[in-house]
Amino acid sequence: MTSLPWFLEIVVGVGMGFCSGLFGLGGSSIGTPILRLLGLPPLIALASPLPLTLPSAIGGAIAYRKEHLIYWRVALLTSLWGFPGVLLGAWITEFLPGTILMLLTAGFILSVGVYGLSGLRNRSLPETKAQLHEKIIPYWSPLLGLINGLLANGGGLVLVPLYQLGIGLGLRAALATSLATVTLMAIPSAIIHAFLGHIDWELTGWLAVGVFPSTYLGSQLALHLPGLILSRLYSIFLIALSQILHLAV
Repeated sequence: MTSLPWFLEIVVGVGMGFCSGLFGLGGSSIGTPILRLLGLPPLIALASPLPLTLPSAIGGAIAYRKEHLIYWRVALLTSLWGFPGVLLGAWITEFLPGTILMLLTAGFILSVGVYGLSGLRNRSLPETKAQLHEKIIPYWSPLLGLINGLLANGGGLVLVPLYQLGIGLGLRAALATSLATVTLMAIPSAIIHAFLGHIDWELTGWLAVGVFPSTYLGSQLALHLPGLILSRLYSIFLIALSQILHLAV
């Protein structure tokens, strides 16, 4: 049971959901830095938002589905090949200090933000002309699953770059397919973290109140923003998030 007031937890949930829909990220990517900054223990901050990856991803996927931007075959293949890595990564968290996990998360978020500002995010083909390279999925998915399980990250941080640079999806398709993949990959990770006692279910419940509707709104905004602006916002947001987490450590 956390010491945070319930209304503050709902506000955090709203922010998690909105940014998940806007940037194609899992709830833990956003929730962990904020909860840690608010003083929660590292493992609780890391894992408690993880079960909300499922409803937030569903909320975003509903918005994207109407635009036919989700590549379900890519999402399914990534999830199947990534499951073993997710389970292994979640189990390893039991043996690492919380501070180390927070620093790893901060460093990883920062690197993805810098990658976005480098301009690489804009080199993939438009959604309607993308030539998909699905053969790389079995090679990269286990490693990405390991990172997801270790950092309790729903997937967007590693999946969006893979889907853009590796497979050839456009930005919005990469965001949308990432959310669909997150829905599948978060389940085994959440089960392991729950078994290890890392999830505060009361906190998760209050976060959930704000997550679902705000994820849909974030996804709707992503559909209407110009691609370059969306890409830059994504990158700047991640860099700021990594600095928040670094301060919280």
